[in-house]
Amino acid sequence: MRPTLRAADVAPLGSATRLTLAVRRFLCSVNMNDTHKNLLLYITKCVAAVSFIYFLSYLFHFPDIGWCLISAVLVLSPNAKEALPVALTRIAAKLVGSASILLCLLGGLPNVVTLSLAYCLAITACFLFHLVNASRTALAAVTIIMLHPTEAHLWDNSLERVLSVVTGCIVALVITLAFHRRLSEPRNDAPGDHAK
Repeated sequence: MRPTLRAADVAPLGSATRLTLAVRRFLCSVNMNDTHKNLLLYITKCVAAVSFIYFLSYLFHFPDIGWCLISAVLVLSPNAKEALPVALTRIAAKLVGSASILLCLLGGLPNVVTLSLAYCLAITACFLFHLVNASRTALAAVTIIMLHPTEAHLWDNSLERVLSVVTGCIVALVITLAFHRRLSEPRNDAPGDHAK
């Protein structure tokens, strides 16, 4: 039996938590199959990511949010049951990709060589860390960080994009935890609930 929420329980919570609880209550009350619930939940998570990133952009006066949005959307998962493990795997892969391209940028080689080496390093690191299923996410991070205008200073732009990728990952993790915290927690059944 699901516990019911009272107004007194929700009042001290923040607005994001209230929104999450409201979405959960709505999804539980509507008579629809799991596919439709996952679809609605995925749409809600993506809209929450856009809203949160725009809020952070406004708060910190950072107008270039495209890479942050791409990073967050790549981490979010439409499958509710595997959302947290998938998000953590993709975040780890993005960090591997970010570290790979930063290491390869130290060489000062031409872009085609740097990008090729970074791809090789990212794929190898994903293999070693058992992240092969998320290696495309690592390669996306490498590409995001490597793409820079020729007139811009290489390191400033690259570090700015690493910050954007990491911020997008953090936003996606916060949203995933907010929406799927119950799914990732072990069940605490009362002793009397087990069959005798």
